[in-house]
Amino acid sequence: MRTYGIYKIKEMYQTFVLGRERLLYDLLRADGRENHLQEVRYLCDRLEIRDVEQAIMSELGKNFHTVEAGDMKYTLTHPLKGTIDIGFSSHALHAVCHGSRMLDLDLFVALSSVEDRYFAIMDEAGEWGWLKPVRYTSSPLESQYVFV
Repeated sequence: MRTYGIYKIKEMYQTFVLGRERLLYDLLRADGRENHLQEVRYLCDRLEIRDVEQAIMSELGKNFHTVEAGDMKYTLTHPLKGTIDIGFSSHALHAVCHGSRMLDLDLFVALSSVEDRYFAIMDEAGEWGWLKPVRYTSSPLESQYVFV
């Protein structure tokens, strides 16, 4: 079982946190700190639940045999890969994957089709990363330095 917290980083902070993903992980992980929710609200956009639900239904729903939808909760089951349980809070999508790591990949691809600013944290394993690799930055230094 793998549990993820998936956050949509505010566009204005995306270039700042590039290369500082460990710091972002430390700020977003749920470790019982009092100011955790303040940091999440500061760094992350509120989730647009309709967009995420549409990605789940259109991208994931076609590949999974059973899709159960409840009050802002989804359970998707694939006979070979396993099950994904998905829930929402104001600033995060919470996913629990039971089975193959291919479930994680399916979820990440579906969410990446909606937006490229999603950042996932698997706190119990100390893993984190962008769901969709960032291909460019708007940094002025980028055009000045070219490494061959």
